[in-house]
Amino acid sequence: MAVVLLSTLNSCKKLIEVNAPTTQLVGSEVYTDSGTIQTTLGGLYGKLAFSYSTANPYRYGITTLSGFSADELQYVGSTFDPFINNSIPVADPYAADTWANTYGVIYDANSIIEGVTGGSGISDNFRNQAIAEARFVRAFCYFYLTNLYGDVPLILGTDVAKNSIAARTASSAVYKQMIADLQFAQNNLPSDYSISSGQRTRANKWIATALLARIYLYTSDWVDAEAQATAVISNTALYGILTDLTKVFTPANNEAIWQFYNDNNGYTWFAYSVLPNPISMIPTYVLTPQLVNAFETGDTRKTNWTASLTYNGTTYYYPYKYKSLVFGGNAEYYTPLRLAEQYLIRAEARARQSNISGAQSDVSVIRNRAGLVNTTAGDQASLLLAIEQERRIELNVEWGHRWLDLKRTGRADAVIGAEKTGWKPTAVLFPIPSAEIGNNANLTQNLGY
Repeated sequence: MAVVLLSTLNSCKKLIEVNAPTTQLVGSEVYTDSGTIQTTLGGLYGKLAFSYSTANPYRYGITTLSGFSADELQYVGSTFDPFINNSIPVADPYAADTWANTYGVIYDANSIIEGVTGGSGISDNFRNQAIAEARFVRAFCYFYLTNLYGDVPLILGTDVAKNSIAARTASSAVYKQMIADLQFAQNNLPSDYSISSGQRTRANKWIATALLARIYLYTSDWVDAEAQATAVISNTALYGILTDLTKVFTPANNEAIWQFYNDNNGYTWFAYSVLPNPISMIPTYVLTPQLVNAFETGDTRKTNWTASLTYNGTTYYYPYKYKSLVFGGNAEYYTPLRLAEQYLIRAEARARQSNISGAQSDVSVIRNRAGLVNTTAGDQASLLLAIEQERRIELNVEWGHRWLDLKRTGRADAVIGAEKTGWKPTAVLFPIPSAEIGNNANLTQNLGY
C-alpha cells in the first residue's frame, strides 16, 4: 500500500476507498464556517490520540516500542522480542502500523491545510490558526517518522497519484519542513489555552515553541535550541516545575505544555496497557535492571514514578508515571510535552556552547526537584554525560526519549551494544514496512534489513 493510502482506522484499505469518519471532512468546499473547521480539527487531534490499531502509536506504542528497542523496558512474553532484540522483521505489524497511522494523520493534516486555504466565509486570522494547528500536528508526526525510520517521504498534499509513488526525502529536508511548520504555528496560534477552554490539549504558540526547541536540539542548532527553550521556561505565568511529582501528569498543571484528552474511559491508555491488573497480577511491561539500577539513592522519581510487586518470589518493577485506572476519573492526561524537558534541552544546548555554569544550573533544577544535590559535573564532556543520565531518569519510558537520545548523540553502539547480544549499528532505525516497498517501487529499505 502506498504511503498516504493507508487509513489509521483500517491499515488494510486505501484511504481513498474508506468513508471518512464523522469527524473528518475532506474537500475545500466544506470549509465555509468556523464550526465545521473546529469539528475537523477535533477529528485531527482525535485520530492522533485515539487511533485504534495494532500498537496505538500515539496512545502508547511509540513509548513502549522505543523503550523495548533501548534499555528501558522488557516484556513478560515473546510478543515484542523483535524490538527487545533489535531484530525487527520487515513485515513487523507494529513497525508497519506506526508508519501507517502516522501517515494517516499527516494526510488529514494536509487535507485541512488545503481545504482551509481554499475555503471561504472565514476570517484570515481563523484560517491561519486552523492551518497552524494542522501544520503543528504534521511537524509532530514527521518528528517521529524521521527519528524512527530515517529518510521518509515528505508528503505535503493529498494528491493520491503523486503520493503513492513518493520516494524517500533526506532527513535534513524533512527537518527544514518541520521548522517551517512550527515557525508558522508560532506566529499564528494564540499564546494562551483559550481555544481549548483552559485545557492544554490543542496547539498554541508555546506548544509549537517547545517542539521547535526539541527539533533545534536534534539538528545541533544549539543557539536556537537554547533560545526557544528559554522562551518557554521564561513564561512563568503559564509554566513552572512542580515540586509534587504525583501532580506532573494531572490535567492542565503548570508543568504540562501539551496533553492529550482521554477517551470515554477517563484514564490514559498507557496506564491501561502497562499497569498490572487484578487478574494476571504480573505486569507485562517491566523495567529493565539497567534502568532500575540507574536511579541514584534518594531519587524521589524512583519512589513516585516506578512501582514494584513480588509474585512467586520474583520482584517486578514497572512504569508508574500514570497511575489512575478509575473509569471516568480523568485524573491524568497523557503528556507529550512538559517543562522539565525544556530545562534539559537548554542544559544540553548550553553545555554544547561551553556555558558550563548555565548548563549546571538547568540540570540542578531537575535534580533538586527529585531530592538530589546539584550536579558535580564540571567540564563539557562530563556534563554532557550527566545530562544524558538526567534525561534517562527524568524522561524514562516517556515518548521514546531514551531511544532517540542514544541515536541522535551517536551513543547507541556504546550503550546498547554493551548491553545486548547481537546488537548491530543499523538497528538504530526501524525497517521500512515491506508492504509499502512492495506497492511503491520508489521506496528503498534501510540498511541491515
